[in-house]
Amino acid sequence: MSAPPNHRPDIDGLRAISVGVVVAFHAFFTKGFGGFIGVDVFFVISGYLISGIILRDLAAGHFSFAGFYARRVRRIYPALVLVLAATLAAGWVQLFDDGFAQLGRHVAAAALFVSNLALYGEAGYFDTASEAKPLLHLWSLGVEEQFYILWPLALALVWRLWRGRGVWALVLLGLAASFAQELWLMGRDQSAAFYIPTARFWEMLAGAALAQAERSGLPKPRWLAEALGAGGLLALLGGLVFITEGVAFPGTAALLPVGAAVAMIAAGPQAFVNARLLGLAPMRWLGGISYPLYLWHWPVLVLVRMAGYSSAQAMVWAVLAAVGLAWGTTRFVEPPLRYGGQGKAKLAGLLAAMGLIGLLGWATAQGMLRSSTSAQTASITRQLGWDLAVSSPEQGAACNRLMPQRSALVPNMQGNDFCALSRKAQPDVALIGDSMNLSLFPALSRYRDINVLLASASEAAPFYDTITTERFDQTRRNNWMLTNQALDYAIANPSIRVVVLSYANGDRLLIDGSVHELLDRADARKAEPTAVLERVMRRTLEHLLKAGKRVIVVAPNQRMGFDPSDCLTSLRPIHAAGVRQFCGERAGSGWQQIRLRYDDWLRGVLKDYPHVQLVDLAQPLCDARGCYAMREGVMLYRDNLHLSLEGSAVVAPAVHAAILKARAR
Repeated sequence: MSAPPNHRPDIDGLRAISVGVVVAFHAFFTKGFGGFIGVDVFFVISGYLISGIILRDLAAGHFSFAGFYARRVRRIYPALVLVLAATLAAGWVQLFDDGFAQLGRHVAAAALFVSNLALYGEAGYFDTASEAKPLLHLWSLGVEEQFYILWPLALALVWRLWRGRGVWALVLLGLAASFAQELWLMGRDQSAAFYIPTARFWEMLAGAALAQAERSGLPKPRWLAEALGAGGLLALLGGLVFITEGVAFPGTAALLPVGAAVAMIAAGPQAFVNARLLGLAPMRWLGGISYPLYLWHWPVLVLVRMAGYSSAQAMVWAVLAAVGLAWGTTRFVEPPLRYGGQGKAKLAGLLAAMGLIGLLGWATAQGMLRSSTSAQTASITRQLGWDLAVSSPEQGAACNRLMPQRSALVPNMQGNDFCALSRKAQPDVALIGDSMNLSLFPALSRYRDINVLLASASEAAPFYDTITTERFDQTRRNNWMLTNQALDYAIANPSIRVVVLSYANGDRLLIDGSVHELLDRADARKAEPTAVLERVMRRTLEHLLKAGKRVIVVAPNQRMGFDPSDCLTSLRPIHAAGVRQFCGERAGSGWQQIRLRYDDWLRGVLKDYPHVQLVDLAQPLCDARGCYAMREGVMLYRDNLHLSLEGSAVVAPAVHAAILKARAR
């Protein structure tokens, strides 16, 4: 197959770098390496090439929306349909019901090119780890295709009204507005800045601006071309070194890879870097399979790791398998469907195939299709994730009747407001704090001698005027209002005699460089995180004790340094021989040492409050070997921190005993 007109081999080489660093990041170097910026380079390349094609067709007077979208279908669909079908089939074999249903949702979203929006809807405190989502990488394809729904329409409209004179205004205005939105979102919701399409459009518009600049005939002397090529390469290498997991991204950090890509493309195919590096035959070959390689690599890596093959050697074989699949797709699948005659029939067939795979994904998401191991694993895997309700709708309604103004305090909580009442009678126990209380409420609500009010919120410390949030995710920074309201209600309501305070993330304040932050709204003095925590804790305890409340402080259960679903690897039809035998955090591990340090810190503070009880949730789950996520075939954890309903039943007796002891005083 001959290269199309105006084909630039150096851009194939830039594609090779882009996909190469992404694959290397996902397979080998997840820490200390910014390989994820390869996606941003892809965005620039796409914006440059596609915008250039649209502008040429508009100038020639033969641009057609139908022709444009037909070419997009024949370019994107062949490899994508194949990867979606293969991943869904592999997921049916290897995934458990919860993961298979989630995969179905992602297949349906990918078929509609809304993967980024679906993933944004899942992003949050209880989201599944990215390593368990075989189609996570398709968020970028969603952003790109959403751009190409709007961009040709906008260009064609501007061209019709002002011809080429309005293109610059459109490109620059769109670029500025998109980048401004991204910066605004970075200070409020980093997940939105990452996934919302309009916040990433500026990266493709940067490529479009370059395409328009070249059409405008701006002069480019040889020295400038060489400087752009060398400078762009250095900037790209700098991004790989400095934009790592600890850097807020995208935001202003994305300027580096985007600027690097623009510079290297602008250098042109004759510049030294482009001709001697990007133009090398191996680079062109890898760039030629970059799109199917991007599609294949992540599901292959995820499914291989899920099967227990996680060594460096296994990752090498997985990458080679992805490269082989990509080459086969490029060689045997794409050409007959992209090129040749019977264009309308091929187009209809591709659309029908995508529709069918989307329907299969939807049916899987609805539970109409179960995984191949469902009959053997459902009783265990049902404890994983958050599909099982912590409370009933009736219990939630009862809580909201007690505090009718609660939903107005922090609107759009999206399930992060935890409000429930065991029974309709007046509550005598209040669970205040964060999601750790979701591990306590289900089992405590079964005791008939107490009536428990759950009044908590995601990541909310149970202390007055205390903001807790992730440094790069500000979506929960107003949850302190819910905590203040719950504390005020407990103090004002004489029926509540016992207040249980829980804070799952206190141990993270002991970790150097942790992204978890705690701020005291009532006292802005700078101090070490644990000093701030002690200050707000003492202030809250004194308020509660002064009101005559009995207080129980809950020390969190052991945080696991792995996904507890790994303990079920031996139940997958295909799995490594050396799967996890001890399902838990072993005694002496780093995470256990952090928890023990936090427990000691808590005891040091509470020694001044002899009437405050400390209940350690880890104790019922631990022995001399360590702390268990799964024991005797029973899953005790939902994820790496939160307990399952079975785990709730294990720790509840200790908390119940402490409540009865406190109430008897």
